[in-house]
Amino acid sequence: MAEVSAEPSGPAQLRGAPSHRFVHALNSPLRVRVYLLIAVSAAVVLGALWLANHGADERRRELAGAQLSATAAEAAAGADVQVTTLRTALGAADILLASGSPTASLCSGLAQDAVRNLYRRLSVFSTNGNLLCTTIPEARDQPEAIRQRAYFQNAMNTGVDQVDGPLVSVLTGRMSIALAHPLRAGPEIRGVATLSVDTEDLLRNGRALPHDARTLLVSPRGARYEAGASDQPPLAASVLTPLTEAAASSRRCDVFIVDGMAWGCSPIGNTGYVVAVGRPEAAVFALANAELRRDRGEMAGVVLVAVAVAFLADILFLRRIRGAYAQPGPVPVSATDVFARDEVDSLRDWAARAGPELDLFRAEAVERARRRGVVGRELLTSIAEAVEARYPFLRQHGDRVGRYSRQIGIRLGITGDDLDLLTFAGQIHDVGKIVISDAVYLKPARLEPIERAQMQLHATRGSELVGRLRDIPERLAEAVRHHHERWDGGGYPDGLTGTQIPLWSRIIAVADAYDAMTENRPYRERPRTHDEATSILREGAGTQWDATAVSAFLEVIEAGELAPKGQQPASFRLGRAASDA
Repeated sequence: MAEVSAEPSGPAQLRGAPSHRFVHALNSPLRVRVYLLIAVSAAVVLGALWLANHGADERRRELAGAQLSATAAEAAAGADVQVTTLRTALGAADILLASGSPTASLCSGLAQDAVRNLYRRLSVFSTNGNLLCTTIPEARDQPEAIRQRAYFQNAMNTGVDQVDGPLVSVLTGRMSIALAHPLRAGPEIRGVATLSVDTEDLLRNGRALPHDARTLLVSPRGARYEAGASDQPPLAASVLTPLTEAAASSRRCDVFIVDGMAWGCSPIGNTGYVVAVGRPEAAVFALANAELRRDRGEMAGVVLVAVAVAFLADILFLRRIRGAYAQPGPVPVSATDVFARDEVDSLRDWAARAGPELDLFRAEAVERARRRGVVGRELLTSIAEAVEARYPFLRQHGDRVGRYSRQIGIRLGITGDDLDLLTFAGQIHDVGKIVISDAVYLKPARLEPIERAQMQLHATRGSELVGRLRDIPERLAEAVRHHHERWDGGGYPDGLTGTQIPLWSRIIAVADAYDAMTENRPYRERPRTHDEATSILREGAGTQWDATAVSAFLEVIEAGELAPKGQQPASFRLGRAASDA
């Protein structure tokens, strides 16, 4: 093994050379780049985490608040069901009166399970305030107290249903919600029916709320009742004010936080009351806070990993540098040991050796790509030839369209590989017709709408077929897809207009139209002559076809670069096409 030795001429040089090389190695570009790569990678990961979680905390809090609002809405919906049931019972009294039932017999007629218990009591009063009947006759009656209630007086005076509460029930001594309904027989008020429901029963309704939840019933006047235990701390005005405002406007309130409690409320139908549910803020947003801590932990973990990697890399560098350069006296350096020299020198030698190999790999990759492209083009050519062999009147159609397209492209300034690709696109533009049934394509009459739609599929199917070949340029698939688009937007499959249509598609459209018009087709008696076809192209320039492409094609014909068609009899022309094949 070849060795290189450095022989210093004095003690000072023996000590200084390793020291100088050690400092030089510490500042080597490779080492700096490694640290920079670690720092940039950590920054990229941190940025990705930040972008991924940007706004996520706010969205999680909004979701948690929405869940609290949903809890309040569920409680309000349950209460609304009960109130609706009670109102339905009261409304049935009018029906009984209209059917001729005496007012005093309404209680027996309305004695349903929904109102026949101690905490849901129905009473019927005459217009002068006398108690006519009640659904709980054995209970202690205090009609005078009910007649003095505001809801009773308002129902009697206004003739409108009233809801009031929470009030202390004269029967049970518990807080209750009372409903009053004027009894009508036609326009005449015959009395008032009252129905009360226990507030606790109305709020709970058999639902299981979280153990830390507080449930309130709030009226538009600010009267409130809290379900459950009575040992809860008093509510601040900053809680009651938005709840009272929500009740007054019969709307759902936004979630708000006061003294560590998150509150949400929802109206009970059109009663003017709201149900409010409050839970500790920490419980409502526990999941959101946990996710936030997790996001911060991920970012901290990225930083720690980056620091650990940098520290480990530094240890490896220092071990290598000490082993190579920190020895006193002459330092033998192996010519083949890249770790015993400066990183820049090692990389330079590696690049000098790897350069020719990389060039060889690059040339091989280009050759493989070229071969794949050739295979793809041969496959498309074979499919296009199969289509032409299937329909004799299409023989050489692709070659002619490719030739016409090439001449138009030259006129429009297309050169080089693009011109070759345009020619190939013209040759295989109808490759999608391989999926069209003979019954449709060979039909001698006008196509039905469903048949026309099937025929038009050949453009998209051909584009999909071309697009599946990895080494075929995307422009080729676009040219095949849009060669039946019209300049005015009336074409297919996408209805593109003007310059939205790819240039190659506009060129192929003109070439295809000319060749189709001057050749035999099953749906017409004879092909058009050259003059007829060019006249149609001139008329359609700017509406069906790109006027520039039409003009370029006509210039090619007039210059004699392509021989006009359609001048000979059909039999001669078909014979010539067969000989060309």
